[in-house]
Amino acid sequence: MKVSSIGIVVGVTGLIMLGLSGGALAVELHDPSTDSRQRLVLGPAQRQMVLAEMRLMLESVSGILQGLARSDRPAAEKSARTSGMTGSADMDPHIQTRLPRQFLELAIHTHRGFDALADQIKAGHSQADILRELARLTGNCVACHTMYRLDEGH
Repeated sequence: MKVSSIGIVVGVTGLIMLGLSGGALAVELHDPSTDSRQRLVLGPAQRQMVLAEMRLMLESVSGILQGLARSDRPAAEKSARTSGMTGSADMDPHIQTRLPRQFLELAIHTHRGFDALADQIKAGHSQADILRELARLTGNCVACHTMYRLDEGH
């Protein structure tokens, strides 16, 4: 039963990743005037830094799921810690002045969530508890991408 639950989670995550990568063309053809998300305008380098942090979080989610699927809790914990608060310490202070408070609060909450998840994994919590926390945590990612879009500007 546990293995099939992990398989389902890994499968769903894979489908989401395929949908995101395949959806790039649809997004390019989409009329941006119908996008009601809040525009966050950053310079090219700043935008790339934020996007790199988001990709790192997605890599962490993948690493956590892969570690759990292999019953390798140390690998799952390490993946979670990668996106914890220590990993966010490199944020350029100038970027923080250009982002809304709610965005920054959600980002901090998410980084702390990765640390809490790593603590749960290390403490030996059940796989079901870990997956519930991971599901809650990825809800932050969905909320952010629902509310905001990163645009490039000067």
